[in-house]
Amino acid sequence: MIAKARSISHGSAMTNYATKHNRTDMVLTRKLGDGLTPLAMWGAMETIHLKYTPKFRRKPVEKPTLRMEISPSLDETKGWTLNDWYQYALRFLDEFKKAAQTKDGKKKGFGKFNLDKAQFFACLHFDAKSGIPHLHILINRIDLDGNLMNDSFIGDSAVKAAHAINVERGWELPEDIHKAHQKEITEVCYNILRGMANYDWNDYKHNLENCGYKVHEQRDKQGVLHGYTILRGNSRFKSSTLGKGRNLTVPKLEGTWKKLHPVAPGVVKPNSIVDTSQTTERKSLTEHNSTRQSVVQSKPEMPSVFRKILSVDGKNYSIAIPTEAYMAMKEAIESPDKSVPFENVLNVAMLLFMNYVDAATTVSESCGGGGSTSSNWGKDDDEDERERT
Repeated sequence: MIAKARSISHGSAMTNYATKHNRTDMVLTRKLGDGLTPLAMWGAMETIHLKYTPKFRRKPVEKPTLRMEISPSLDETKGWTLNDWYQYALRFLDEFKKAAQTKDGKKKGFGKFNLDKAQFFACLHFDAKSGIPHLHILINRIDLDGNLMNDSFIGDSAVKAAHAINVERGWELPEDIHKAHQKEITEVCYNILRGMANYDWNDYKHNLENCGYKVHEQRDKQGVLHGYTILRGNSRFKSSTLGKGRNLTVPKLEGTWKKLHPVAPGVVKPNSIVDTSQTTERKSLTEHNSTRQSVVQSKPEMPSVFRKILSVDGKNYSIAIPTEAYMAMKEAIESPDKSVPFENVLNVAMLLFMNYVDAATTVSESCGGGGSTSSNWGKDDDEDERERT
């Protein structure tokens, strides 16, 4: 079983999608009245939004709805009735509330996340391709008393709730499934590279897509490719998490291809054959030219520290990051969607690395992010900088 959660602004559209335009099985509703159609339920949520708009006038709630997807496997739900799904939804929400309130208790006082007076509904979906059943749950973040639920790290709370139920019921853990899929994709990547006569990114990407995966590229404004993510169904696998020693990331991908295509010993390229009568003379000339070129054409070494000044809300922030860590950061980061520029995500990552948490939060919110960071943010004394990146 896996679970995901995040706050959204498009509650009406999500209601339509989650309920399949009124053609779905409603499993559970709370604080929404009886006999309402899905859009009428959304209308009841909007009524609460409008009622408490003056309360949030200074800081409007841009994402007033929580969206959740909870998906056990086909084997785990074999023979289930609607009542089984009802009990399952209640059990998940109970664990979810515990996980969310635990985080609230550490940060801003217990009780910031409370479902007792919240409007929500859960409906049953079946995946169009696989037929796997799953629940969609929509929760109004503004409860009937006008309190706003904290959505910080809400996705993490959903994962913890799913883990608790998996352990309780003896189901396969998502992390084990993820590792198996990760291993599968890694082998596919290696096999594709082995089968390529010449290295070409577009051929590599095309072959991955032919294997049924989707490939999301990470490019900057100049169109330069910095990283990629492979999508397997609803799961995402960054290139930095595949292979060994990050050898399937963009900077190392061609080198990995070369290692998988070693030149056989004793094979000499035609243009390397030299007339033996001129060998000594040419060798001397070659050594002379090589020495000369090493002085004239030698490239400057890459600086050990990457430096940059970032301006946020009129204030300048000095960035100084080990170049190796900066390169690893560029390889690993991922833009959440095409509307968010790669550079914005990179800037947020660099600000966080330097512990400019407020500035990073400002940039994140300006490009569609949100939430807050945990109180224990920062580098531990014994933490490796590449790992932290």
